[in-house]
Amino acid sequence: MQDKLQEYGELGLGSRLKRLSELMMKEIQVVYTTHNIDFDPYLFPIFKTIIDQESATTTDIQEALQYTQPAITQALKKLTDKKLVHYKIDPIDKRKKFFRLSQKGKEMHRQLQPLWKVIDEQVKWLTEGSATSLTRHLTYLENQLEHKSLSQRILEKYNENA
Repeated sequence: MQDKLQEYGELGLGSRLKRLSELMMKEIQVVYTTHNIDFDPYLFPIFKTIIDQESATTTDIQEALQYTQPAITQALKKLTDKKLVHYKIDPIDKRKKFFRLSQKGKEMHRQLQPLWKVIDEQVKWLTEGSATSLTRHLTYLENQLEHKSLSQRILEKYNENA
């Protein structure tokens, strides 16, 4: 049977990207499980942002990833519950929390680094086409949408033709 999302062309792009994302997350989870690593691939972006920044607030993470506040809060709760990160409350602004890797988080990071390297290599191999890679196309798409939203583009064109 023909894949309907492929058949729908650009109209199905968002759904295809979501489907591909879910498949990739599932496959990465298989890798972690095979290596007895208790880590959720959905937590990767926030965990890695904390690693890269050494100490990060929810606002720092939001600015870095452009995720919603509830998504960040939920992921931070999971990371905290797994004892991979801990936080300190800002002495001046009690509402602000600074998240850092815990000792267990640092050990998890050391354990994950070699896998992340191979994951990166394999995804790169899968996404590089003859001319440019899928990730470059996605970056281009994201940059264009940052410049002018899809809804604005659609509405402008629709109104032009009305």
